[in-house]
Amino acid sequence: MNYGEGVANKWRNDPVYTAVAHFFDCYLTRRDAAATLAMLPDDFCSVGTGEGEIAVGKAAFAELLRTELEQLPDPIGFTIEDYYQKERGENCWHILCSMEMSIDMPDGGQVRYHARVTAGLHRTGTRFWLDTVHASEASKYQQEGEFFPLQYVSRSDEQLSRENRYELLELIGKAMPGGIVGGYHEPGFPLYLANDRLVEMMGYQSLEDYEAGIRGMVLNCVHPEDRGFVFDEIAAAVARNEQYELDCRLKKRDGSDLWVHGIGRKTVTAEGREVVISVLFDMSRQVDAQTSLKLEAVSDPLTGVYNRKGAQARIIEAMQHVSCYLFFMLDLDNFKRINDLYGHQQGDEALRFVAEQLSKRFRSTDMVCRLGGDEFAVFVADCKQLLVIQQKLLHMSDAYCRMMQQRWPEAGSTMSAGGVFGRKHRSFDELYRIADEVLYEIKKGRKGHFKLRVLD
Repeated sequence: MNYGEGVANKWRNDPVYTAVAHFFDCYLTRRDAAATLAMLPDDFCSVGTGEGEIAVGKAAFAELLRTELEQLPDPIGFTIEDYYQKERGENCWHILCSMEMSIDMPDGGQVRYHARVTAGLHRTGTRFWLDTVHASEASKYQQEGEFFPLQYVSRSDEQLSRENRYELLELIGKAMPGGIVGGYHEPGFPLYLANDRLVEMMGYQSLEDYEAGIRGMVLNCVHPEDRGFVFDEIAAAVARNEQYELDCRLKKRDGSDLWVHGIGRKTVTAEGREVVISVLFDMSRQVDAQTSLKLEAVSDPLTGVYNRKGAQARIIEAMQHVSCYLFFMLDLDNFKRINDLYGHQQGDEALRFVAEQLSKRFRSTDMVCRLGGDEFAVFVADCKQLLVIQQKLLHMSDAYCRMMQQRWPEAGSTMSAGGVFGRKHRSFDELYRIADEVLYEIKKGRKGHFKLRVLD
């Protein structure tokens, strides 16, 4: 494995680069199918440089790999050049590089091959997974300054019919992993072209269906909140005669959002009209993974409500805007007896029941969390009616006691709650300390009750 000039010094110790280099080392040099496939998730997708080298799913790639190794088992050396990586979300990356591959021939000679490679990968824990890999070779038909041979679509010695233009577009699009869309560089970007892959990505049945759905304007398929910056980014790139690159949301036919990474630039049609051609890559999986990771970081995996970290962050933020608040902690008395007498699975059921009841009885704007063990907390912003809160807690305590009698009668578990009402801004740690003191007073005296301390 050769890192290439300039690559080794900058990236050699980078874990993302190391994972990418390790993948190609297993795949090309070691020709180790098992090690190569071990780095791929089940929904891995790849596009190679050869006809038919398209694999959707790990199983399909494994079959392509098996055939390749049968036909060419010898090691392939490779050098990585012009390496670039960008984090698209938490623990999700896109990479771009050039690679020179070499094969030693029996006569002592060597065959060299150049390719450009893009890939997407994500990390779970300390393990990296290659989600997508796309290899391409530079087109001899491509003109300097164009990001793919647009002259076949927008420039020709002869005028092309609409049908022929889209037929040629599909031929080009088959070699690319993303959808292609073009709009005239005019207000709203009137539709110039779109390939079948783009139409499919957007959830439409046909080009005509897509054109009608966006009312003939490409900008209409962009999420309303993103249209302003998308227009500004494209306009700035066109003014500089440069390629643009951006991430944005599109609105699919069914109204759902599609996150895409777009690369494009301006060209000119045979009629002399300026058009902006873009290649769009679906990055919804990476965005979903990022959202999921963020949610996991602030959520309790057992109950689905906020964990202590998530609660603390939300309370700190809410404190900046509230005029008054109620913060109370809730503890399940004798909870350990449920685990001891009925098993930990039943104890988990009791915890999920409490979290569900709290989420149902309090507003969506209120913050419910599990602090740990059998301890929960609720933060109610702008709480004006303390009696209503007391009634909610009373009803919840009754529901918990009924559940105990029905399912875990020998445990004798009840519910205690202690809280504070205040107007002065306080830190989470201070709220927790005071509410814990109130809760301790209850548990030391009469369990199964609620007590509130008014601070100011």
